[in-house]
Amino acid sequence: MFEYLNNQGIAGWVHIVVDYEVVKSRIKELVDKYNNVRSSGRLRNYNEENTKKDFITPLFRILGWDVENVMCPDEVTNEDKISRGRVDYSFRINSVPKFFLEAKALNKGLNEKEDAAQAINYSWHKGVVWAVLTDFNTLIVYNAEVNEKDPQYARFIELTYDKYIENFDQLWLLSKPGFLEGLLNKQAEKWNKKQKKTKVNEQLLNELMVYREKLSKNIKARNLDKLLDDEDIDEAVQRIIDRLIFIRTTEDREIEPQWLRGIIRQFRDKPDKKLIKAINTIFRAYDQTYNSKLFTYNPDNLEQRHLCENLEIDNDVILEVVEGLYDSKDGVTHFDFSAIDADVLGNIYEQYLSSILKTTDKRAKVETQEAHRHDQGIYYTPTFIVDYIVKNTVGATFNKKPAELEKLAVLDMACGSGSFLLKAFDYINNYFDTYDEATKHMLSNKEDDERRATRKNNILKNNLYGVDLDPKAVEIAQLNLLLKATETKHRLPDLRNNIKCGNALLSVPLQEMGVSDNPEAGRPFNWATEFSEIMGAGGFDVIIGNPPYVRQEELKEIKPYLEKNYESYHGQADLCVYFFERELKMLKEGGYFGMIVSSKWLKAGFGVNLRKFLNKYWIEELIDFGDLQLFKGATTYPCIIIIRNIKKQNPEVRVCNITTLNFENLTNYINQNQFTFDQKNLKDENWNFVNPNIVKIVSKVQEQTITLKEYVNNQFYNGIKTGLIDVFKISKEKRDELIEKDPNSAEILVPMITGNELKRYAIDYQGDYLILTKIGIDISKYPAVYEYLLGFKEQLSKRGDQGEMWYELRTCSYYDLFTKPKIMYAEMQVSPKFALDREGYFTHNVIFFLPVDDPHLLSILNSRIGWFFIQYYGTPIQNGYKASWKYLSKVPIPKTKDPELSSLAEKMMELNKKLITIKDKATDERTQLINQIKETDVNIDNRVYQLYGIDQEQRQVIEECIK
Repeated sequence: MFEYLNNQGIAGWVHIVVDYEVVKSRIKELVDKYNNVRSSGRLRNYNEENTKKDFITPLFRILGWDVENVMCPDEVTNEDKISRGRVDYSFRINSVPKFFLEAKALNKGLNEKEDAAQAINYSWHKGVVWAVLTDFNTLIVYNAEVNEKDPQYARFIELTYDKYIENFDQLWLLSKPGFLEGLLNKQAEKWNKKQKKTKVNEQLLNELMVYREKLSKNIKARNLDKLLDDEDIDEAVQRIIDRLIFIRTTEDREIEPQWLRGIIRQFRDKPDKKLIKAINTIFRAYDQTYNSKLFTYNPDNLEQRHLCENLEIDNDVILEVVEGLYDSKDGVTHFDFSAIDADVLGNIYEQYLSSILKTTDKRAKVETQEAHRHDQGIYYTPTFIVDYIVKNTVGATFNKKPAELEKLAVLDMACGSGSFLLKAFDYINNYFDTYDEATKHMLSNKEDDERRATRKNNILKNNLYGVDLDPKAVEIAQLNLLLKATETKHRLPDLRNNIKCGNALLSVPLQEMGVSDNPEAGRPFNWATEFSEIMGAGGFDVIIGNPPYVRQEELKEIKPYLEKNYESYHGQADLCVYFFERELKMLKEGGYFGMIVSSKWLKAGFGVNLRKFLNKYWIEELIDFGDLQLFKGATTYPCIIIIRNIKKQNPEVRVCNITTLNFENLTNYINQNQFTFDQKNLKDENWNFVNPNIVKIVSKVQEQTITLKEYVNNQFYNGIKTGLIDVFKISKEKRDELIEKDPNSAEILVPMITGNELKRYAIDYQGDYLILTKIGIDISKYPAVYEYLLGFKEQLSKRGDQGEMWYELRTCSYYDLFTKPKIMYAEMQVSPKFALDREGYFTHNVIFFLPVDDPHLLSILNSRIGWFFIQYYGTPIQNGYKASWKYLSKVPIPKTKDPELSSLAEKMMELNKKLITIKDKATDERTQLINQIKETDVNIDNRVYQLYGIDQEQRQVIEECIK
């Protein structure tokens, strides 16, 4: 049985139960109904609508899908009418399509070749693996990624109605519980060994990258007299590609005939004529029709054409590019731009932006560089995150009157390819669609189309605004937004006054700061001038986005400016801190702010000034994803924050800590797991959003305890920073070799451990040694060690952490403490691992220690409640918590001691030491040891809970937190 909760709006929470056997029984009833209709001869009366109503919709309702969208607004949706060759339904979880379904009438039957090709092609263009074709009599599931032209090779499951019960396991794969568990994909891994098609975003991206490089090379070679630099070539190439994609989209939406294909057919065998000139005539025609400025360059002189129209390009090169935008190189796929979603295009362009054009005198090459992508902080935001933020900011304004919404100003201050603005467009357009429904019947189809086209233009022109540092991103965002409005042949707005290029955080050139000779460096952006009307009216109504993830080390040049102009400035602050302040200062009173950013500022020292600043506003929501990886290839510790620019008497923050990405709908997950937090309880020191029950427990404990910092008199130390651990750490064999060469070497070779050797209650020493070359050492006394280090002199000389001489370690005033008893731990804690060292091991900088011989304290730090406090004060990172001293020092320690705890800790040390010697041998002794350790652990936890005065109810709350 599969159970889940779903929100049914006003009706409240609905408990959904999808029982495998119950579903099977209800499917049998539906099959019986079909048999009755079939035997009565009434099938000939079943057109497509009747087939859907009586059989297909009930089938998927029984399989657990909310086909009426009672609980989820977009779980089963009709596909957009602008897509040529669209299918009937999209089945979604968390707003992400899982499969598309093409329904057919029972009185017509299935035409697999035609109907399946349509469903498969549509699914592939949407980036969705599965397509379903059914008239209920027969149900076929296709894998849209199979690399074959003939649909029958993509067939994954085929069931006729009389096999629905016999092969119910296969039908269950299409159930909602089945998709939540990923059953169809798992089954595909077992069954399907056919070669897969490259996904649409990957295939189109790969082809665009090839064309970008070929165009760049050809333009450079054929236009030497124009002295073009990399930026000129890259801009010209991008403008050509953008124009061609726009044209192809209008063709596939059947707004325009296939102009490009017609021209390339004429020029294929005419090498003496210039194909690019003929294509330029299409550009001119599109400029006359759509007038969006995508096809012109100078706003003051419409006769002056863009650089791309004044270039020589060989026929074979431009021919390959144009043909490649119709069909893939392998000939398997025909690209249908009417079916490619804006977020798919956005993802393609995000990858496109991560590559750099590099030219020499003889060549031009496009290189994809992850470093460039990360330097700019470019990460494409998942669709369900964009949807949630837009719904709770833009969507929250829909209580206004239509006339007010027509003036709603929505800003993305780091818009990239425009994903947030595209979603905002959808929300605003859908609102007006619903509003206009009441008067639609009064208009002819033509009048209604004209109204829709005008409204879309108005949304682009009056509601959406963006800024980005990258001019290529700005052009791409403009293109994506224009494609949203291109539904019929009509003039489009000029978006250059809406989507602009500049550094949203700087208002003066870097030249004025004395850090550059270039007056344009830094791309300063003056908000009061660039958006004077909006700023004059009080600012933007809604500000949304995902600012770049750029660490403070990259901000060196502009830090003097930031310090002077931002009250949230801190020398260690990441870029997002300044985006917060800039955006909120431009937010109109009563306005909505929604961003996804790194959560590090919540507790980090660099966030103290930002936290003070944010407390001026009402923080409506804080959704923390911890260390879940939302962005491909990056762990950014993201959180969503929703803020209102209003003063509220008793502001409460809606908080949710997301612990998994395996949910069907983000809104529903939050509704099920949220709690409220009194904003007045937020302290500037750090923001720790926890359940009020937890706050009560912690407050009670704090009243009866002292901090760990007080307990150890603030005596905390880190391991030795060598600057080159691979050289200073040597094996036992190397140590013996050095001592054999020179016995004096033993004086400066000391046993050391690394993070992997540190266990809970024990140390698994592997026999490594540290070369202890303190400052002032007479290295001539140790010729063997000197000879060894001399082999690494170049690397050692470049270290940041070193003494006065290239072979010396940096200054350390507490070498003697390493030889004394101490509690050691790693800063990164996935589970509590504290060990008491009485052997005098040295460590390097990944291990920290408290210079105390205290088994009692050791038992507390390794206990369940100790782990609870590490989680409470620490920062989530890499599937664990960062327990640096500024966090660990706050852990409360009871003022009184329980002598039994010390004895139990000694016992745990002995047991774990024995376990290490046995290692992984499967013996009875090992099993006995593990059982003894578990039993002793439970005894320790029970006594530690008692020591803290935690009752059973409070203990249950704590245990829930640390599962």
